[in-house]
Amino acid sequence: MISGKNNVGKTSLLEAIFISINPIGYDAVLRIEQIRSLASRDRFKTLEEWRNIFYEQELERTININTIEQSNIQRSLKIFMANEMSQMSVPLFQEDETIPFRTNESLMTGFRKYDGLVFEYEYPNGVTRNFLRADGRAQKSYPRFPEGFPFVGIYITTNTRSHREDAERFSNLERVGKQDEIVKALRLLEPRLQRLTLLLVGRGLIVHGDIGMRELVPLTLMGEGMGRLLSIILAIATARGGIVLIDEIENGLHYSVLVDVWRAIADAARRSDVQIFATTHSYECILAAHKAFETSEKYDFRYHRLEQVNNDIQAITYDRETLATSDEMNLEMR
Repeated sequence: MISGKNNVGKTSLLEAIFISINPIGYDAVLRIEQIRSLASRDRFKTLEEWRNIFYEQELERTININTIEQSNIQRSLKIFMANEMSQMSVPLFQEDETIPFRTNESLMTGFRKYDGLVFEYEYPNGVTRNFLRADGRAQKSYPRFPEGFPFVGIYITTNTRSHREDAERFSNLERVGKQDEIVKALRLLEPRLQRLTLLLVGRGLIVHGDIGMRELVPLTLMGEGMGRLLSIILAIATARGGIVLIDEIENGLHYSVLVDVWRAIADAARRSDVQIFATTHSYECILAAHKAFETSEKYDFRYHRLEQVNNDIQAITYDRETLATSDEMNLEMR
């Protein structure tokens, strides 16, 4: 779990992880911009729309994301603007009179001409370079990406919950007889819940629940907490062997159920071999997670507080003993 003051970089950290596990990640970058309400279409059409992913919105900069994973496996991802011809063994940023997207002349004065984005991914077995035209119309890969790499990654935010995605994930789990796992978790918030099913509402399928009433009830009518927990548990069950990222995990959940909710999340994550990265502003959420893992068979939990120190971001890590001491002495941990 990750916490810290506003604008310290909690969400940016989740976004960096999300892009790094989708390293040819045009779709990941576009999804992040859509979440930020900075992109509404299925592709970018102008160069200016790419600025938001770069530090200080400067296109000349390179994004570097480096990770160390289990067994000391190291991977790195570089994202930078380039001219498509640079992918054919000619110097980067070679002048080209044909620009395949519109530019704003007043904004572009003094800038080199780019026509796409390069995702250069270095992993233990080599390097992959993927060129995406800035308008999203074409993709070239040099060479192809290694099969099965590397994880399934699902990003759940505070303001984007897709009924369609929930319905698809539930349908896939129902197909293999996994509904009981979802129902068990949701009963923490609604003890009357007996079963779930998909019903057509308008033009889309919506998850409904049987709580003993005359008709089935859409989960959207059972409160924000039910919908939030449904999305989380479905994502964990779907991302088997992968990673789930959850921004402000406590949203919609009453503090009194947080310990049980964390037990359900931990149980689902262990069964699906999923790593969870979650952010929070809630002191109760931090303590609830600590208590849930403390009473479980395995304390596989860490809490990190991000702090800004001399224009740099540092992480202070709390282990089991540090969290217990902070709780006992009522120390501020957020």
